[in-house]
Amino acid sequence: MRSTFLGFNTATSGLFAAQRALDVTGHNIANVNTPGYSRQRLNQTQANAMRLPGGRGMLGTGANPISITQFRNEFLDFKYRSEVSSLGFWETKADGLRFLEAIFNEPSDTGITTVMDELFSSFQELSKNPENLTTRALVRQRAISFTNTVNHTYNQLEKMAVDLNFDINTTVNAINSYADQIAILNNQIYRAEVDGSHANDLRDQRNLLIDELSKLVNVEVVEVVDSNAFAGSKGSKMVLQINGQALVSHDRTYKLDASTEQPSSFDPELMMRQIRWANGDALDIRGLSGELRGLLDLRDGDSDSRKGVPFYIGELNKFVTKFAEEINDIHRSAYGLNGEFIAGIGNDTDGGGYLLFTSGKKFSSEMYDGGVLQSHLITAKNIQISLDIDADSNKIASAARIDLLPGDGSVALKLGELRHKSSMFEQGKPEDFIKSLISNLGVDTQEAIRMTTNQQFMLQQIDNQRQSVSGVSIDEEMSNMVRFQHAYNASARMITTMDEMLDVVINRIGLVGR
Repeated sequence: MRSTFLGFNTATSGLFAAQRALDVTGHNIANVNTPGYSRQRLNQTQANAMRLPGGRGMLGTGANPISITQFRNEFLDFKYRSEVSSLGFWETKADGLRFLEAIFNEPSDTGITTVMDELFSSFQELSKNPENLTTRALVRQRAISFTNTVNHTYNQLEKMAVDLNFDINTTVNAINSYADQIAILNNQIYRAEVDGSHANDLRDQRNLLIDELSKLVNVEVVEVVDSNAFAGSKGSKMVLQINGQALVSHDRTYKLDASTEQPSSFDPELMMRQIRWANGDALDIRGLSGELRGLLDLRDGDSDSRKGVPFYIGELNKFVTKFAEEINDIHRSAYGLNGEFIAGIGNDTDGGGYLLFTSGKKFSSEMYDGGVLQSHLITAKNIQISLDIDADSNKIASAARIDLLPGDGSVALKLGELRHKSSMFEQGKPEDFIKSLISNLGVDTQEAIRMTTNQQFMLQQIDNQRQSVSGVSIDEEMSNMVRFQHAYNASARMITTMDEMLDVVINRIGLVGR
């Protein structure tokens, strides 16, 4: 039989359901600008109905709120994290390549091409007037400007590699920090959901951290059911993996380590951090993406497929070594104004005179080993004019034979004509080598910028889709607020009506005739 106060219970359940729905709506509105927040919804169902006697049906007993869930699409999350990893890679690559362009600074009035042209022009001037001391001083100064420019370019590239090394260490620390925060949230979520609840706000915080982590390095997110969980609980545990190896396993972290240092590929004296797992296992970078992979490619890339700082240092060294060799081969076989050769090295027929370029501040004699020129020692890092030339510009070679001194400038002319030697490099003339190098750098930079723009557009599209599912719409929430307010008011009115009915039964029935 129906209870006298059943109507109160039914109306009260509607009142409480509307009140809880208003609380959820208010929570959504309050977090409309919170990064990573997903809108929530109160799920409710009818309460268990009461069976009426005699097969006359079932009498409803009100509403029963069962859960508060959030709107989220896991596939869109997966797509977003995949694309944001690519964006992080291309943004890092574009920034690094733009910086490389600034280091080379070509074409410009201060780049390698300009100072090289000035050096060749000074040789031309020397060929016209080899006896002029002012012209000889100009050649010496142009040679010094060339070596200083090359040295400066190398030093800037080396400094960039050191800075990238620092960035890699910082990025690894950031990845480990995200892993720690996610592990803590995993444990909190597991404890909060052990009774079957939904820890929506904690999950939002975790998803935001995973999104930010994915820009640094691509991670695989796996949520597995805990077989040891209580019956009726969600009991899920999250695992984050990098290339199949766990970074986070529920509340435990397996961190990356960047403390090990190894010699760099372009300078054994320069130490670079190598990334390993904390247990010592090597990190396979072939499947990596994100900012970390971009930094590693820029710092360590030494091939056509991975053009980083070592690649451009290698190309610069290749240019300088060959260029110095060509200059020195002509210069050492000729005569300056003093008409002397280095004592004990060479003779008037096979050469052995002063070198224009050496590896560091050396005398020409120090560049010979058993009478064989060691020009391969000259690199972009150490190229300098020899101490002989630096101390005495009269030793700058200009004459082909000693008997033609002082007016012969044929050798100086040959030095000047090296600018047109198309067989010096595979790319052609010295200028062609630099232009080819800078052109390839420009193409790579444009590709990185273009890919960055494409990824930004793609990411924006995916994020718009995510927001259409998870984002809070003020208009929709205001509409819900009015709807739940009316439901609340109606339930309250229903309680008032039931109260008035019971008042009649309790206080008025039976008063007639008294």
